[in-house]
Amino acid sequence: MNKKLFKTALPILVIGILMMPLFIKFNNCIKYKDINNSDSIQVNFDKKEAANFQKRRERRRQEYEDSLALDEVLKDAVKMANQNIAKNKFIKNFQVSPDSIPVSVEINIDYHFTQTNRHLIIRRMEPSMVYIDIYSKGDSQFEKVVSYEIWALTHVNDTIQDINGDGMKDFVVNWYGSNGCCLKAFSNVFLLRQDQKAFSKSFEFINPTFSPKENIIRGVCYGFPGETEMYKYRWNGENVEIVEYVFYERNTKGKTGKVIVSTARLNEDKFKILKVLNSAPDEYKKIYGYSWFTGLGYE
Repeated sequence: MNKKLFKTALPILVIGILMMPLFIKFNNCIKYKDINNSDSIQVNFDKKEAANFQKRRERRRQEYEDSLALDEVLKDAVKMANQNIAKNKFIKNFQVSPDSIPVSVEINIDYHFTQTNRHLIIRRMEPSMVYIDIYSKGDSQFEKVVSYEIWALTHVNDTIQDINGDGMKDFVVNWYGSNGCCLKAFSNVFLLRQDQKAFSKSFEFINPTFSPKENIIRGVCYGFPGETEMYKYRWNGENVEIVEYVFYERNTKGKTGKVIVSTARLNEDKFKILKVLNSAPDEYKKIYGYSWFTGLGYE
């Protein structure tokens, strides 16, 4: 090594060796401090996460147990119904309290939907939920064809009536939305199929007025009074087809006084104006929610 270079590097090397323990200690302090803080944070996080996890697990466990308890209530009700399957009519109401949850149970066997086939309807009503199960009569036992559950706070009623005009009675659950600003009466419809035993999927309509003789559903869409549309749908078997939408014409100054009839809602695909009228068609003026459409408010 060049002596001159060695003499220059030696002091730096010595200083580096002398500083190394301090550097290691300083780095260790930083590392230890970081690890210590990290451990502290992690421990606190773990405790909080563990507590939250325990709460979630307990809630899921309780929900699971409640579900199992309600399933047992349903099994017992079906068993009771099967024991009376030979009867044309059978009604039984009782209350049980599985896991301290009060549940009202209604068993009802009858020719609910047709004059040729019997169905069993079981309703379970507990403080927060309503459960409705429908069964058709099989050879030796009842077979489930509809299962529906709804929040008790929103449930209005459920009815049996011909909705689509095919001469057979259908099952309809009516409920009212708990959240939102505007008119929100809903109906979930299960159509009885041609075998007079099974049902279609659920069709959900907002603020509907059913006209079975016409195979038509008219209603008011969701929105502020005077600011939303009316709709007209048509049944086509187990499908629903859009016929038209009706809404007020507007410009930069607001409503023009005219009413537009279109193939779709504004800004939707396939939107096309069918006609412009001086007022809403008469066929809409007697439906539920028409006052909301005009801006006068609730019915």
